[in-house]
Amino acid sequence: MIKAILFDVDGVLLDSSKANEAFFRKLLVAAGYPAPTEKEYAQVFYLSMWDAIKELTKSTSEEEVRKIWELGKKIPPDFDLLKVPPHAEEVIKLLKKDYSLGIVSSRVKQSVDHFFKICNVKDCFDTIVAFEDTAQHKPHPEPLLTAVKRLGISPQEAVYIGDAPTDAQAAKAAGMPVIIYAGKNIKNADADIDSFEQIPERISHL
Repeated sequence: MIKAILFDVDGVLLDSSKANEAFFRKLLVAAGYPAPTEKEYAQVFYLSMWDAIKELTKSTSEEEVRKIWELGKKIPPDFDLLKVPPHAEEVIKLLKKDYSLGIVSSRVKQSVDHFFKICNVKDCFDTIVAFEDTAQHKPHPEPLLTAVKRLGISPQEAVYIGDAPTDAQAAKAAGMPVIIYAGKNIKNADADIDSFEQIPERISHL
């Protein structure tokens, strides 16, 4: 029986692709590197900021990566480019009546809060696991296992809603069912959805 629903942020709670691409261009230029091309960004969009910096800069210095990572925390996002999917707010409030809700994201905590600035649902979430909360990150299962431990349930009693192969890999490694959002065909997904309105029905069949 599903007792909790865990959400990814980028690509699920937020359509943030354009905003994230603009952010990394600003960040790398501010750090003295060339702005990534659209193709280069497309290869790292699913990574945490830390891992994306490592990949885009090709730096092998942890000190250099941390310097750029800290700089990134000072660069505000382009809020005009952040979009909440249709019906997300109303569906989240509906789901809260029957399930515990959580967020599991590779974003830093400060960046997760950007979602709540444009979608008034912070009180609906019982736990938030961000980049700083775990030593390992997706596709490692630790972030998802941390969330269910906080909620006091087993992994089988939660479902993760993500949009990337790393989300499916993390969920399966945690022993948790996974739903893929945005109509993407990803191996090992238990279900896929095209809209938030489909979430209650899909969960009822898990």
